[in-house]
Amino acid sequence: MTSALPPPTGPHAVGRTVRDWTDHKRTDPYAAEPSEPRSLVTWIWYPCGPSPAAPADYLPAAWDPVAQMLGIRAKGLKSRSVDAAPPADSHEAYPVVFLSPSGFPPLLLSGTAEELASHGFVVVGVNHTYETAVTVFTDGRVVPMNPAAIAGALGPQAGAHRQVFARRADVCRYKAEDLAFLADRLAALDHDDPLAGRLDLGRLTAMGHSFGGVAAMQWCRDDPRCTAAVNLDGAVWTDVGRLGVPRPVLQVLAPHPEFDIAPEAAVAAGMAPDPEWFAAEKAIAVDGWAAVQRNGRPTHTFEIAGASHLSFMDIAFLPLAPDSPVRPMLDRTAIEPGRMLAATTTLVRAFLTGQDMAGIPLPAPAVRLFGRSEM
Repeated sequence: MTSALPPPTGPHAVGRTVRDWTDHKRTDPYAAEPSEPRSLVTWIWYPCGPSPAAPADYLPAAWDPVAQMLGIRAKGLKSRSVDAAPPADSHEAYPVVFLSPSGFPPLLLSGTAEELASHGFVVVGVNHTYETAVTVFTDGRVVPMNPAAIAGALGPQAGAHRQVFARRADVCRYKAEDLAFLADRLAALDHDDPLAGRLDLGRLTAMGHSFGGVAAMQWCRDDPRCTAAVNLDGAVWTDVGRLGVPRPVLQVLAPHPEFDIAPEAAVAAGMAPDPEWFAAEKAIAVDGWAAVQRNGRPTHTFEIAGASHLSFMDIAFLPLAPDSPVRPMLDRTAIEPGRMLAATTTLVRAFLTGQDMAGIPLPAPAVRLFGRSEM
């Protein structure tokens, strides 16, 4: 039983726990029953003291359909966290980072979550119901995926791009509402919850990958409780891509050479159904990142050389079946996964702790500032 992930580098051991919460003020648009309230599973990583207990399973057995979907050989894999370990006994209140993935549970970003928790953050990872292969609640209820919850992003790209892109924006805004609900729920924790009194909600930030990165920025634009946002390679589908975020933002991006080719070539390569689709998607991504950069207060945007969209997840560390559908993308990834994790978490920690982003030590030459080389 081994962990595929590197050990966290911070001074704290890491605990992991799970919570189910239901938002009775909202119905779930992706549920079969229109009146069903929105229910969420959250995975929480936090600083804990040393524990003799064995590390938790990387993916609990009930979540194995996620591994099957991606061709991950998850059996026997361990995390670097201990399930339900008591929080560190310093009685300190820790800053909170919401973690919003896209299409997959936050467990597949465990490397980032554990690293941040080891350095004194509480990371609240939300499993956005219906967008993952399964969502497994603590009472054993299993909810299957509904492709509408990710606007069909994992399937063939087809249709009129305006309608498709509008649905993607709707998904991101609904995910942002999930974050707003979690902020409400954390503020109302029961006194007997082990995390009660350990959360500094005055230092509440949001981080997300792909659609989750847009949700993080959208929530941070909409809700004054959010003090900063981190976008990990999310094309900016909502009006944040025009208006920006009136709070500090960090964008960490992979290179996107696909946007350097002509629209007709992109269509011939199967990247888009038609030239108009490709041009519109390029504008949403590239122009959106630039708009966030211009309008942030402040915004720092970095690109990690050799990365791909999947590099922000744990996938590159994990054992994969020969026919795993993610292998082709990983084959196009040049950066070693340990360097990728170190670069990303170094940037995120520096940003969240208010360090000078121009002067932080980085694993060169992996990172450069958007728009001009820093290496």
